[in-house]
Amino acid sequence: MDTILSIILLPLLFALLIYFAGRKYAAPVALAGAGINLFYFLFLLSGFRASHSVENVFNVAWIPGINANLHFGLDALGIFMILLTALVLPIGLIASLKYSEHRSKVYYILMMLGLSALNGFFSAQNDITFYVFFELALIPFYFIVLMYGGAQRRQAVFKFFVYTVFGSFLMLGSIIYLHSLAGQNSTNDWSMLYDMEFSVKAQTWMLAGLFVAFAIKSPLFPFHTWQSDLYTEGDRPTIIIIAAILSKMGVFGILRFFNVVNEAIAQYQLPLLVLCIAGVLYGALVAWRQNEVTRIMAYSSLSHMGMIAAGIFTATVPGLKGGVFQMLSHGLIVAGMFFVADSMISRTMDNSIDATTGMARSHPNLAVYFFVLCLASVGLPLTSGFIGEFNILQGLSQIRLVLAALAGVSVILGALYTFRMYQRMMFGTPNPLTSALPSLKMNEDYVLIVLMILVLVLGFYPDTWLDLADQATASFLQLKPKG
Repeated sequence: MDTILSIILLPLLFALLIYFAGRKYAAPVALAGAGINLFYFLFLLSGFRASHSVENVFNVAWIPGINANLHFGLDALGIFMILLTALVLPIGLIASLKYSEHRSKVYYILMMLGLSALNGFFSAQNDITFYVFFELALIPFYFIVLMYGGAQRRQAVFKFFVYTVFGSFLMLGSIIYLHSLAGQNSTNDWSMLYDMEFSVKAQTWMLAGLFVAFAIKSPLFPFHTWQSDLYTEGDRPTIIIIAAILSKMGVFGILRFFNVVNEAIAQYQLPLLVLCIAGVLYGALVAWRQNEVTRIMAYSSLSHMGMIAAGIFTATVPGLKGGVFQMLSHGLIVAGMFFVADSMISRTMDNSIDATTGMARSHPNLAVYFFVLCLASVGLPLTSGFIGEFNILQGLSQIRLVLAALAGVSVILGALYTFRMYQRMMFGTPNPLTSALPSLKMNEDYVLIVLMILVLVLGFYPDTWLDLADQATASFLQLKPKG
């Protein structure tokens, strides 16, 4: 069996095992599947040679009539997101253990199907495979939220569904248009598409459809209105996965199609950057005004995703590698933040930032973990958040100094709303109920310790990952419209 295909098929095998194992063993089997997926990918990663563009290729004819192949492979860009997926899925599953008595085996089967689809999406090596797995990755998590979310989950999921269906039609239309331009003999592998030349007008039409589709998925301002409701009403372990991984599918898509529409990006670079920075500031300002933990984190994520997209659209060395690095960094940080939120909300049954005042006294270990994650979220030096943001700001300064300055303001705003939240939740007037809350379980301690170590290690030793991000985006630096 091809090694890259294994990370797509292994979760399907465990989904089948869960079906036959029954409800009692569903959670342990799913966790074992996610763990094996992680260790197997680390094995693949250990053999990855940076000098090779794509490794472990699996390519087979699928629909000969339209010359469509199922094409998967491991490249530098995909490594970031497949690794993030492999790390975060077990975290979401561990978070779900406290609810396992109320989760059927269908819940864990859907988790495994989602893992398989995400691995397929991030390893896709042509636009058809990319699109198919883009859609497949959404379906399991859509049903999980619909089945296990909060009281207002149906309204939140419906809004999310309407947005994503609209975006999917736009992306499908753009890909069909791309195929019509590429010709019937093209398999539309990324390497083949990047070598083709399309008129600026054609690229502009494709960019419009693709940008809206990917902006909805991330989301980016102003296509974000589904996000805060879904993050608040959704099944919280699943929201860990959505916020950390699925939100990156949009900016990952921008990167995959970057060289296809690079001349259109060059022509509309400034408006795109202005829109991204507007989203960065908007998300930070709205987060500052929220009093619900999950809504603060939702708008914070909106702001960070705008920053990542801005780095990509600079098409500069520091901006691009900072954006790619920040995809990994933010995924780990936001997974930790939502894991903390879930741990506290599940104990207090209250989403308010005032529900756990004084918790630092009775739960000092939780206060330390949360503090380190907050420091990383605001981009403190020697954390992973600083590395990505610093490179993005450097890239923005090479385009327009005022854009870098405005993005820098968002960093200050981020510190204000993050530490306002931290102070209200961990300190403040002691709540008599807080000291009576159960301590963290051992598995919760382990998850937060691992995440804390990862964001610190990436902050202290970022060079390996920055070099890999450099390799992943090296071909994107030819951003000049033809004269």
